[in-house]
Amino acid sequence: MRRIDLLEILRRHLRLVVAGLLLGLAVAGALSVTAVRTYSSSTQLFVGTAGSTASADAYEGNLFSQQRVASYAEVLTSRELAQRVVDATRLPLTAREVAAKVAVTPLPETVVLDVVVTDTSAERAQQIAAALGQQFTARVAELETPRGAASPMVTITTIQDADLNPTPVSPDVLGNLWRGAAVGLLLGIGLALARGHLDRTVREVDDVEQSTGSPVVGRVFDDRKLAKQPLTAGAGGQSPTAEALRALRVNLRHLGGGSGPRVVVVAGALPGEGATTIATDLAVSLAGAGDRVTLVDADLRRPRVRRRLQLPDGPGLTEVLIGAAQLPDVVQQWGDGPGGLTVLGAGALPPDPEALLGSPAMTALLQALRGSQDVVVVDAPPLLPVVDGAVLSSRADVCLLVARYGRTERGHLAEAAAAVARVRVPSLGVVLNRVPRRARVATTGSTTYAADRHGRRVVPAGPAPSLPPGQP
Repeated sequence: MRRIDLLEILRRHLRLVVAGLLLGLAVAGALSVTAVRTYSSSTQLFVGTAGSTASADAYEGNLFSQQRVASYAEVLTSRELAQRVVDATRLPLTAREVAAKVAVTPLPETVVLDVVVTDTSAERAQQIAAALGQQFTARVAELETPRGAASPMVTITTIQDADLNPTPVSPDVLGNLWRGAAVGLLLGIGLALARGHLDRTVREVDDVEQSTGSPVVGRVFDDRKLAKQPLTAGAGGQSPTAEALRALRVNLRHLGGGSGPRVVVVAGALPGEGATTIATDLAVSLAGAGDRVTLVDADLRRPRVRRRLQLPDGPGLTEVLIGAAQLPDVVQQWGDGPGGLTVLGAGALPPDPEALLGSPAMTALLQALRGSQDVVVVDAPPLLPVVDGAVLSSRADVCLLVARYGRTERGHLAEAAAAVARVRVPSLGVVLNRVPRRARVATTGSTTYAADRHGRRVVPAGPAPSLPPGQP
């Protein structure tokens, strides 16, 4: 996997990375707050030898003391000495508990012992450390006084008295937060990379082309406002979505050959891909360019075109196909002026939509619309749950397969493309829908004009048109 792919996965799952970081901080903070606070008191003891002060004797005595230091560290942590401390201080502790609180470190290349006592009370830690130094001095005197001698061979001197430290040594809140943040960040990055590796949804142009063998002819941005209303209803003429639909319109003309397609079927692999949105907005965009366009709602199971265009219900495609109504009597006009659009709603829901859409009456209807309209846009049902979309595609010049960014799985897209290929549609193109504007695929090959002379930003949003070979 390339470094740019890893960065793209991390950017795509940035919320997961941030969540891991915050989780690590939260856990570390909670553990720090609930942890028992402990305090420490330290003292330092110097091990010396009694005897001659001559240089040779002093050197030998120093070596003797260094050899003894390691043994004295064991004495300081022994239960026998801990019991002496308990007896001297009368603390409500056992010898085992006192010994567990003591840590002794011989300082390298010296005869100094560093003694640290840790306890949940700062005062008690100091009391134990002070008593430990006193009892250790007395114990060494007992051990190092030869029989018959009046004084011990080794002397213990306290060079640092036990201190009272009111600042707890544990928990280390700042250190815990840093460690928690690091662990949480690594966890978030790991989960993001794992999720990106396991993600089988369509997110790149290569995903589409490898799954379908067909080109991406349009990339439409995620625009919640335009998902609820038609393209021209309150949408700015220079909006990124409007630019994306213009690019799709241009690519569609070249996709259908030199004269352009006359019948265009728009379908998704599964429900929720946005095929109806693409079909209606594409029809509006074509009509706005001056084409005579009829939009046919051929989803006779869950029709949505009239609802999206806010047109009243009534007879439609079903009534025309069964001979209960004539086409001129049921079509509806949407929009005024050159951007107007002729709409043929679904009408009543028949018991067998596939038989009706595959009937000679449907073929005759599309043939009649070919002769009177420049472009016929057919909103079809999803291709995988039912066969209606494939039946309609067999009567079209072009099938636009809609794939939703981050939702349509590559396997489903491949199955839908195979279903269209089986009915031998002359041309197939894929529209990548609901593309986040921050996604890398949304900015590939695009440029940005800073502003025109009126100060308006212009952002071309679609891919460059794919022209047939030999055409400039």
